[in-house]
Amino acid sequence: MLTSASPDLPNPLKSAPASLQRNVSIDVLKLVLAFMVVGLHVGLLQDTTPLIGYLFGNGVFRIAVPIFFIINGFYFFPILQRGEARRWFSRVVMLYLFWTVIYGYFWIPPLEPSLFGIAKFFHTIVIGYFHLWYLSGMIGAALLVIVFRSSKPRVAAIVVLGLYGTGVFIQYAGNYHVFSGTVFDRIFNLLWVYRNFLFLGFPFFYIGFAINKYGLQKRLSSGHILLAVAIGAALLLFESSMNYFIRGSDGGYDNLAALLLICPAIFIAVHNCKLYSNQKRIATYSSGIYLVHMFVLQTLQPHVDIGLTAMTLLVMVVSIGITAALIPLSRRVAFVL
Repeated sequence: MLTSASPDLPNPLKSAPASLQRNVSIDVLKLVLAFMVVGLHVGLLQDTTPLIGYLFGNGVFRIAVPIFFIINGFYFFPILQRGEARRWFSRVVMLYLFWTVIYGYFWIPPLEPSLFGIAKFFHTIVIGYFHLWYLSGMIGAALLVIVFRSSKPRVAAIVVLGLYGTGVFIQYAGNYHVFSGTVFDRIFNLLWVYRNFLFLGFPFFYIGFAINKYGLQKRLSSGHILLAVAIGAALLLFESSMNYFIRGSDGGYDNLAALLLICPAIFIAVHNCKLYSNQKRIATYSSGIYLVHMFVLQTLQPHVDIGLTAMTLLVMVVSIGITAALIPLSRRVAFVL
């Protein structure tokens, strides 16, 4: 969500000076999104102001994953143009395998000679452990983008809207128990059924790809983009408020309908700020915080009881420290961060 998922190659923005080719505004956005992910997973403000905590956790903070997909899809376009897709896939796969092994401490069970144990093991390998699903989802999303990269815009738009709409439907049908008492209710309440590369990853990854391919960040006026951000924010808060007052805190919401408007709008608005630098340190911290924060949380949680909000801040601070320690290693081993 991630520096690692974004190319480390220079961003080919012709308007930037040759020595300042990195758009730092995007790096700052990624850092903010990484902190949002931490707040989402730990439960920022849920122990002090439940309504605000819910609106953050199942509303505002849910922009993080889709925007990360958009960012990586946006920079995937020039990678395909340069014929460097194989290198990109190799890097992401290595990153995924490395952190899957690191988190094996938490998810690899004692060896059980049972069919269920084996199936659970391979399910985790394929889908991804907890937050690592993003990396496996990005691999699948990128493969689908390659399939649809030459499709007509209308065809691609129909596919994107159809797939994301299906994910939204499955999630809401599950959380609202539309098919209560049936096998569909059980299936639709499985997180990985709707939060995956097909119904969440690919739609936003392709949106980012299309923004770059068709130059939408240049063709849309700043006024229209800011209007889209405002409308999207209002719809997002309305949607999450509706879920809170109707269903309470029952169930989480990854595939919120309003994300389809607000996330691309936020990305374009920030991208067009165009703050250039040749440093990628901020982006590296965003990657590190995302990758290590669950390890920090799961290590501290059994031993530290300070409330969700204080724990969120503690996890952020410790994650920053661990990332700082990993940066020198990442210079020698590229797939660490």
